Amino acid sequence: MRVLHRFLLSCALLASAACGSPSEPAADTPLEAFDVVWKAFDRTYPYFVLKGVDWTAARTTYRPRAAAAADVVELNRILREMVAPLRDLHVWLESSDGTRIATYQPTAPRNWDQALWQRAVTAGGWVQVKVNLGRARIDGVPYISVGSWNSSQFSVEDLDATLEAFRADSVLIVDVRANGGGNDALAIAFAGRFTARSILTEIIRTRNGPGHGDLGNEVRRTLQPRGPWTFDGRVYVLSGRGVFSSNESFIAAMRELPRGVIVGDTTGGATANPKPTEYFQGWKIWVPTWYATTPDGMPIEGRGIPPDVFVPWLAGGQRDLVIDAAVALAKGR
Repeated sequence: MRVLHRFLLSCALLASAACGSPSEPAADTPLEAFDVVWKAFDRTYPYFVLKGVDWTAARTTYRPRAAAAADVVELNRILREMVAPLRDLHVWLESSDGTRIATYQPTAPRNWDQALWQRAVTAGGWVQVKVNLGRARIDGVPYISVGSWNSSQFSVEDLDATLEAFRADSVLIVDVRANGGGNDALAIAFAGRFTARSILTEIIRTRNGPGHGDLGNEVRRTLQPRGPWTFDGRVYVLSGRGVFSSNESFIAAMRELPRGVIVGDTTGGATANPKPTEYFQGWKIWVPTWYATTPDGMPIEGRGIPPDVFVPWLAGGQRDLVIDAAVALAKGR
């Protein structure tokens, strides 16, 4: 049923693109391949207006160069140069063997240092539940760390068992600063343990016309209660510039909770639901398809979700200041 639900949601979000229909066939020449890529973005990419990119002008600039490309290596270099101004983490090239070539790498410093983090959680009696999932009690405050929403590393049941250890507590820290995303369903399932009622968390739109600003096909994402009991205490969620994609959906959900407090820094700002388009000799380019905002209409892409409590991060420090701040808040200091 979960698989069916996710498929139906995907169809709803891609209503204008006829979910499940075949894409344009791959091209035989670099020029034809360029046209396949340009048209794929022109039809579905939702963030041209937000990012101030003139896609028609890009075609004029780069199409003659693609026509003269000697091989796929040169074509890929041209395509990467064309999409670079989008500054979109979810736009990448992928070869037939699955090798990915990024077109954008964020440079904002993260507020997480592995050595400082390990020192803090070890002092709290760290328990490694699964890869990228563990718990501790730091200065008496319950703490859970989720390093990735990776369903091949742990399950919803593992998350539930980790939370069960703190069932009697009235406060909790959930640290996702080092989490770059993963399985959206896993993230939302965990968030569902912290609410007793349905809550609107995101508004998703997709293109519904030829204009780059034609955004419609609205889907209102809601967080539903889940599990045998609800953790109804205060939850401090540690966030920062290393938070992307489905992890931003988790932050977007947790910030809407009456007792949810986001601590740290603004998220990375990359949410897109990208889809592949094959263009030349087995190569594909991934094209973002949705425009996500918080319930109050704030775009997440390129801007991120700001924290409720900002904590400055000092590179080269001796302590994990974000954990220290959350513990202080949890203890009423």
